[in-house]
Amino acid sequence: MKIQLKQITSKLVFAIALGCLSQTVKAEPFHWNSFELKVKFSNVKSLVDLLEETFSSADMPFKITLTETVFSDRDSTHGLTVSSSDIDALSSLMSDENKEDKDMFMARLHELVEVKSRFAGVRLGGVNPPTQTAEKKSKGDIFAMWEMDVSDMEKYGAAWKELVSKTESVRENNIVGLGMYTFGRGKANAYVIHSFKSHSDMSKTLSAYGENEDFQKYQKEVKPLHTDINNTVYKVIKQW
Repeated sequence: MKIQLKQITSKLVFAIALGCLSQTVKAEPFHWNSFELKVKFSNVKSLVDLLEETFSSADMPFKITLTETVFSDRDSTHGLTVSSSDIDALSSLMSDENKEDKDMFMARLHELVEVKSRFAGVRLGGVNPPTQTAEKKSKGDIFAMWEMDVSDMEKYGAAWKELVSKTESVRENNIVGLGMYTFGRGKANAYVIHSFKSHSDMSKTLSAYGENEDFQKYQKEVKPLHTDINNTVYKVIKQW
């Protein structure tokens, strides 16, 4: 009964969040599955080579992104994410189609990395949204992710949406998005993600947010609605 209640509640929150975000914030919701990895420095090049060999020439309805962890409270050095606006495309990865090739790839992957965790989510809204099957990322792009336990997604989403509309000058052309975890992230059920062009850009942008009156008002408004769980900063190595 507890499992069923949790599933029903999750679906309800998802529906509310999607409704409140899709009205005025441009975005094409897309789904993603992610692996937190621990990779020895000597194996990083071999990992890139494996991904290049496997995905560089494939016509895929999803994108594969390899990242390097810059900061996290968790014990990981890299991340590997599969993302797509087509949920069926991600589901097909779990099917038995091409099982032999998949098993061979996973065997080679596990020779190079230690998988610390697996989790999944869906991006519900944002600005500068994906223009293809998933968000295009370039080598060296920096992303910060704030993970939260949100008690009222409808109110939080409305406050976040208003903030986004008022802080365009602060973030310029950086990507910002709000999403939900669908499994594997413990108490965290939602996240905010923000891109930066460099470490310098991140420092200047976060300082600008801190001095922004609309952001200060937003922080006070949402403080009772969420509990911070974890912060992560990562850099894109390559996307296929």
